[in-house]
Amino acid sequence: MPAWAKANPTPRTAARRGAVAALALLLGLVVCLPAAARIDNSKNRDNPTNVASPWTEDLAREVGIIEKVNSPIPNDITLIDESGQSVELGSFFRSDRPVIINLGYSRCPSICIAMRILLDTTLPDVVLNMGEDFIVLNVSIDPQETAEVSAEMQETTLAELKEAGVDVSAKGWRFLTGTPEAIKALTDAVGYRYMYIKPQNEYGHPGVLVLADGEGVVKRYLSGTAYSGRTLRLSIVETSQGKVGSLFDQAFVTCFVWDAEANNYTATASFIMMLGGGVTILFVAGLVWAGFAYEKRRRQLQGDTHKAMPNPA
Repeated sequence: MPAWAKANPTPRTAARRGAVAALALLLGLVVCLPAAARIDNSKNRDNPTNVASPWTEDLAREVGIIEKVNSPIPNDITLIDESGQSVELGSFFRSDRPVIINLGYSRCPSICIAMRILLDTTLPDVVLNMGEDFIVLNVSIDPQETAEVSAEMQETTLAELKEAGVDVSAKGWRFLTGTPEAIKALTDAVGYRYMYIKPQNEYGHPGVLVLADGEGVVKRYLSGTAYSGRTLRLSIVETSQGKVGSLFDQAFVTCFVWDAEANNYTATASFIMMLGGGVTILFVAGLVWAGFAYEKRRRQLQGDTHKAMPNPA
């Protein structure tokens, strides 16, 4: 078990975890409504920023996720890392290590902030070795972002993780940028649909984590503001096909299946039947045991009665 899993959270960290749910919920309400779409200039029709109604309709139609579970992600997509070096996406895939892909951009005023904070605060509950058992890739959808921005974001994020008690190196959470062509290749591969809002220089985009296995195949989508640390851990375990995690985790993901609508695990029909059968067997066994116990006690009482009776003269 890694050392950070044993550390007791500080009062500051505990308070921070308690506040994150409210913040994530608040920011999650604006997941597909960037600032531009929330501006209401309907009373000034000549204002060139009067884009509330049309952009809101476009966002509802164009922005979202088309899930592509079991679809491969191209390994030859070239991105730029925090030091400004070109790296191929395939270099992050390793057979025994799932990859969490978090798409967004650093200037995002809403959902990206909530997603990063929630990921920061749930990682201590994952209790897996970040960087070895899994890695996180933050990939910007804004082609104007630079390696310097990536480096600043990484430094801030790692500092927040260390404050939360997570011992992680820079290789555990990477921040990447790319050309428009590279970004499009990745977003198309995972079904991530977003749009650029030119008047406000912002993006409308969904909030979701994409989990891929060590071969670069999409396995799971997690809503960016509605999951627990336990759910994240089990998703990583399942994505790894049991190569990370405990035997209990593997048994759990065998008996429970992912419910995309609930964004959580639910019991399988066979598990429910097995559980019901087990309860029935225990109930019947309890009745049989109670019957034997009653009969044994009855015989003991009869024997005591016979012993207490005086012998006839």
